Amino acid sequence: MLVTPVTGNGITLVSVSNPVKEQTPEERAVAAAESLAAEGLTVTARSVRDRSGVRMAIASEAARAWNEQQSKDDDVPEAPAAVQARFAALWREAVTVARAEFAEARAGWEAKIAKAKEDADAMAEDLGKVEDERDKALKAASDAEQEVTTQRSRADKAEGRAETLEGERDRLIGERDGLLTTVAQLRDQLRSQDKD
Repeated sequence: MLVTPVTGNGITLVSVSNPVKEQTPEERAVAAAESLAAEGLTVTARSVRDRSGVRMAIASEAARAWNEQQSKDDDVPEAPAAVQARFAALWREAVTVARAEFAEARAGWEAKIAKAKEDADAMAEDLGKVEDERDKALKAASDAEQEVTTQRSRADKAEGRAETLEGERDRLIGERDGLLTTVAQLRDQLRSQDKD
């Protein structure tokens, strides 16, 4: 900081100035990378160049250096032996519990599968019985239909015979009536001859 006294008209004024050191392009590129990262933006050569106004080669080097440093900072150190031992114990316990839960769940599902298979077998057996009964009913229906056809045929034949017999009866009745008429005429003739 620079303090410069200025005097005039009996009054002393103090001028304070802060000479700003002009940043190099490399410094501007690094500052742009830090600014981008602080804003949550991705640090790339293009974004560093756009923010700092430096040449692409300088922006590319600054972005590469920034990202390398960040990846080193992000490396996780190896856990201490005590932590690793505790983790191994927890992991063993978790695996043991998981295996037990898996075995229990598997046994439950196997029981459900076995029950479903039993049910399917019982349904298949019931279906077989129903199909047998259906086949018997269809055969009985077919036999009944055949019997109906046979009875119809017999009925048709009987009806034909009945019609023939009715025709014969009508003929015989006609013949009888004719004979009765003839007999009545012959009686009348006989009576008239007896009278004579």
